[in-house]
Amino acid sequence: MTLTVTGLALPGAPAVGATKVGAGDPVAAIQRQRVKGHGVRITEYRTLNSDAISGWGRFEPVKGAVGFGDGKVVASDFWDHQLGEAGVRLVCIGERLWECDPKTKRPKGKRWVAIKEPCVSRLETGNLRLDEPAVLAAVLVTTTTTKASDAYDGSPTTLHEGSISFRQLWNVRPELRGSSVRDAHADWEIDWRLWIGKDGLIRRAWSKWREPLPDEVKHLGAGQEWMGLVKDVRYSDWGMKLTIKPPPAAQTIASGRLKY
Repeated sequence: MTLTVTGLALPGAPAVGATKVGAGDPVAAIQRQRVKGHGVRITEYRTLNSDAISGWGRFEPVKGAVGFGDGKVVASDFWDHQLGEAGVRLVCIGERLWECDPKTKRPKGKRWVAIKEPCVSRLETGNLRLDEPAVLAAVLVTTTTTKASDAYDGSPTTLHEGSISFRQLWNVRPELRGSSVRDAHADWEIDWRLWIGKDGLIRRAWSKWREPLPDEVKHLGAGQEWMGLVKDVRYSDWGMKLTIKPPPAAQTIASGRLKY
């Protein structure tokens, strides 16, 4: 497997500029972290509930890192163990996506598949984009309680929690409107929790919400018209040195050239 992430396996990498960010301002704290050549380590836990999928189930975590540049998220490198027999590695740079499935037979020497579909690298829990200042600010406005909480990534945190409706979220993420969640569900809420360190950086982000079941799977359930989702994401090593590169061209094949 080609190593595309520099520093991903280095524990305890120091956060760049973390102590220089004003406390209590996650929006500014994350903006200041978006420096070329740096990133953050991510572990995401996902839980899904639906009668069509036999009740609640927690999946294996998705692990990897997100890289910054030009004041935004520019790349990601993740292992998703819900895909394939032994997990699938997904590298996204800009809008280009590469996939490595070690258990799927490929042409000799070709470990990676270049996928035509565009990808998007982001920091989020559910539909709550933490790397978008307007979205994070809108979420924080709906805070109902705050209290001292556990330490994550070596940092004591304050837990902020609240709920935001899809209608409120559409005001800052209009592209979500008209997806599976339509006007009839505008007042459905996303419950959220953010564990924020003294430096303003988010160490854990949790969200729980429900969405209408797609029409093609409704018939599989026992009358339930929606599915419940939970995403619980841990962020660590903010500011770690990180370089995410494309896989070697010699080891890559375009998806259109594969024969099934």
